[in-house]
Amino acid sequence: MILKVLTFGTIALLLLLRLARTPFGARLLGLSQRVLGIVFLAALLLAGVLAVVFEQWILLAVVVILLVISGIEELRARGRARRSPRSTR
Repeated sequence: MILKVLTFGTIALLLLLRLARTPFGARLLGLSQRVLGIVFLAALLLAGVLAVVFEQWILLAVVVILLVISGIEELRARGRARRSPRSTR
């Protein structure tokens, strides 16, 4: 029972960290988006390892989904950066 509560609490924490990576969340917390991104990825890594150790497959599925979404966002951001013309000023 306690493991289920911890699992759902961890999922909620990961989703809150995901929301904190937005520009509004970064301003609200007073941290840069880069720092919040690193904290988010570290939390995902830790949650993924603990999910495997404690055989919490729902948590592992959430971690994998969030990692895929983060990877897609990063690829899109790099693609936009490549396509946008740089100013010569």
